Amino acid sequence: MTSEEPVGGTGRPPLKLLVKDLGGLAIYYPGQALVSKAPRGLLDRVATLGGDLVRTLGTDDISQAAEELRLTFGDRAMPRAPDDIVRDAWRLNMFNELEVLRYPHMNPDTIDQYCTIEGLEHLDAALARGKGAVILIGHYGANQMIMPALGHKGYPMNQLSAPPPVWADILRETRTTPLWERVLGRRWELEQRLPVQHINVFKFLRPAFQCLRDNQVLGLAFDGGGGKKWTRVRLVERWANVSTQPIQLVRKTGAALLPTLVVREPGEDRHRMVITPALPYQKRSDRADEIQVNMQAFADVFSEWVVRYPEQYLYFLLLRRRVRASDVMPYFDDYPALEGQRQMTAEEAQAHLKAAGERT
Repeated sequence: MTSEEPVGGTGRPPLKLLVKDLGGLAIYYPGQALVSKAPRGLLDRVATLGGDLVRTLGTDDISQAAEELRLTFGDRAMPRAPDDIVRDAWRLNMFNELEVLRYPHMNPDTIDQYCTIEGLEHLDAALARGKGAVILIGHYGANQMIMPALGHKGYPMNQLSAPPPVWADILRETRTTPLWERVLGRRWELEQRLPVQHINVFKFLRPAFQCLRDNQVLGLAFDGGGGKKWTRVRLVERWANVSTQPIQLVRKTGAALLPTLVVREPGEDRHRMVITPALPYQKRSDRADEIQVNMQAFADVFSEWVVRYPEQYLYFLLLRRRVRASDVMPYFDDYPALEGQRQMTAEEAQAHLKAAGERT
């Protein structure tokens, strides 16, 4: 389903969207009991079949994903053939979606079956400073695994994000169907069973500052579509517009900022969470320059991972491309012109997001 295939006002969603939503509903309801008990090796095979099926339903999605891949790499050599990267992106996304169904069954005794953690010493060193730690991620791989991976290891975990049901309101005119709303609601039920304090990015951010002052862990993504202030960073071979929020949190609290990723190569049973050393904070006389320099330092680390494993990020790149008409600030500057849709102004998009967040 792309943003060029509107649902709102048509009275009937496209057939392929109906098939996807029925499949999602089947997975999240009767399928959850089966998936939660299935061996992990079987889960990978099911994800392979499911990912390939979904990919065959989205011809437009595939061509747009391939273009996102080309734009991101520019003249750089890709690590593998583009078709293989696109194929694996769909399979990995399906695996990650199926993994959500296992959230209620994760606990301190079983979490190592799902995810290994590298670099815990960097997090421990950051917390030893007594000012909290910002685990800064992108929507890369199974990024939400940071919540059970750290929460079940006993770390006081907080997550600043948007509840899944908010997407039903954000995409009310272009994507939302009653079936999809039920899927999003079910996903939110499962996420709320994780060992984490959820902080709604559309509400007051005081809890985010407070958890850092209490020397806790705050997870957040740098590449979301919300925010009020922006800076531009070089991400691989593109210019990206990213929120200044992570650096503002670090500036005001003195918390450490640790670039973190979750990666699972095709065929592997477990995810690998990698916590890298805290980035040294770079001060500048000009505040805007200070924010840009520090966000660029993170983008440099993140870009290395995108170049190495582009399939882990490609599905999200396609998502941001789809919703660019309602983004406060489109993720990249080089998107093609919209067809059949009007780009919201920043003010309209802010009001749209605020209203969606308040309704959720």
